[in-house]
Order: sequence, then C-alpha cells, then structure tokens
Amino acid sequence: MTNVEQIHPGYHWGDPLQGLDLDVVVTATELRITGRPPTYAMPGHPSDMVWQYENSPRLVAIGQARTGTLAPDVSFANADTDDKLIAFVKRFGPVVASRVLDTRVMPDPESGRREAPGRMVATQNLQEVRNEQVIFRAAFELAVQLNSDTIDDASIQPRIRVIAEKIREWPRQWERECELRSSDWAQWADKPKWQLIPEALQRVTEASESRPDPFFGFKVDGRVVVCELLNTFPGIAFPNLIHLHSSIKFGIRPLLYSLLRRRFAFPRGTDVCASTECRNYFNREREGQKFCSTECSRRQRQRDYWQKSGKDLRRKRSKKRVKPAKGTKDALKDGNAIPSH
Repeated sequence: MTNVEQIHPGYHWGDPLQGLDLDVVVTATELRITGRPPTYAMPGHPSDMVWQYENSPRLVAIGQARTGTLAPDVSFANADTDDKLIAFVKRFGPVVASRVLDTRVMPDPESGRREAPGRMVATQNLQEVRNEQVIFRAAFELAVQLNSDTIDDASIQPRIRVIAEKIREWPRQWERECELRSSDWAQWADKPKWQLIPEALQRVTEASESRPDPFFGFKVDGRVVVCELLNTFPGIAFPNLIHLHSSIKFGIRPLLYSLLRRRFAFPRGTDVCASTECRNYFNREREGQKFCSTECSRRQRQRDYWQKSGKDLRRKRSKKRVKPAKGTKDALKDGNAIPSH
C-alpha cells in the first residue's frame, strides 16, 4: 500500500527578517509587523499554519514538554493576554491588518523606491486582535463542545452572544480590506474572498436571542452559528502562489477559520485543562490526559493535596504553639491575677 502525503507550497504571511519570528514593534494601541514576502523555500516553515496544524501531534521530541497547545488554532484560542497575542502575531503574522505596506508594490518610505525582494509592513490594531481572539475562542469552544459526548448545553448560548456582539465589526473590516486591495496592486485588486453577508449576521443574532429547542436545547443554534462563521471564510482553490498569498496578505484570519473547519469536520481529541487556574485548551497526546502541561498537573496536585490535608495540618500546627507559662493555667482557673514582674 502506498502512503500518499498531502503536499502544499506553504500557507504563511511572511518570512522573518532574521531568526524564526517576524519583527513586531508594540505601541499602546497597535502592533507593527515586518517580514519578507514568503519564498516557500522551507518545508515545514514555523509560520506555516496548515503544516503546523497537521503536524503538531508529531512534533514531540524526546525529553520535550507536552506540545498539545502548539497547534495554531489552539494557540490563538488560548491567547487571552496581550503577551500571548503578541507572541502569536510574531509567529504567524497579523490577524486583521488595518494597513499593509508592500515595498515590492509601493515605494519604501525610507528609500523612495520599490525594492526586491522587498518587505511587508502590516499594522494590527491591538483592540481588534483582542476582539478576534474572543470571537475565535467562543467559536473554538462551540466546535469542540458540539463534537463532545458530554455537551454543556447551558454554556452554548453565552458563547453565541459573545460572537453575535463582536462580529458586527466584520462588514466594516471587509470594506476596509477592499480599500487596501484597491490601492495595493491593480491586477490583484479583487475583493476579499471572505465576507459576512447580512443574512448570516441576522441568523447569528437571532440564535443569540432564541429560546432553547424543547428536544435539542441550544445544540442546533450552536451548529448554525459555527457553520455561518465557517461559511464566511470559504475554502478556496488558488491557481498560483500569488493568488494564494493575496488571500491572507491583509490578515491570516481566513486561515484560522480554515483550521477551525478541519477541527469541526474531523474532530481531534481536544480538552480543556483540568487545572482550575489554567483552563487552556489542548490536543490530547494520550488517552486520559487531563492537563495541558506537566507544570499544570504538578500545581493542581499540590492544590488538591493542600485542600484535602490542609485542615489537619493547620490543626497540628496550632497544637505546637507556645504553651502558657507554668502556673498560669491554675491562676486563671482560680480567678487569681497573674503577678507582674
């Protein structure tokens, strides 16, 4: 039998100027991301989201810590702090760019001329990427929950409400990307391949306000919402690398939802960390795994031990406190004053 491995040229926003990460400058409100246009010369590129998704279960080296949180979609779903978001952007590029300068196409501001191989400089609004993480986390949770044997029906609609509130910005972002494309490169000034149509937004909004189905609860609404999000970013076949890269040049969000589509259609063993202080999602590397990392496992065992044994330990410690001086007990019992010295 012949084993045929899927081969693709690469799905990443750009190559680093040096090292393994893109260059990111952080300000109070924005991230400025700089990289080179991808050459697709490196198989298994660290920023290739599809390759990293497909191969993350096999990237465990001997002696290496657990890697169940390294898949790009899991990593973004878990990026609930600015530091985590910045680390994600350094690795994969802007999620939704508000501006993009491509010095192959437009003159470099410093040199005043077009350059080869050129650079790409994208601006990512920090609040927008925070919102995108919240939307994706809720969608990721729905996709995992709806494919689980034990569905927490009560948690479905709150996630739908989060999604319905925050995707209202998507039509405005689509219009902005249209403007960016029209000023970028004339022959590739086609409209974005993704679009949240008004009917889809209306269906998501209605699902956020609906009553539970008497037989299925909110499960049907949850599936409707996930499908509307995935259909906003449809799977596309590209005739060449230029068109492929054009689809994510102004933000890698379409790739994130393409990975969510794979996870929804072909579920993986995905769980939330059992640590009460973590609650990150992770891909299970073995059956029965409850924690995303050995550190979370160790800390939770310590907490459980202290909660179980802490009362006895505190009682034993209280007995070891300094006892009253000799004669004090009898003096107090008889009501006699203790002489002062």
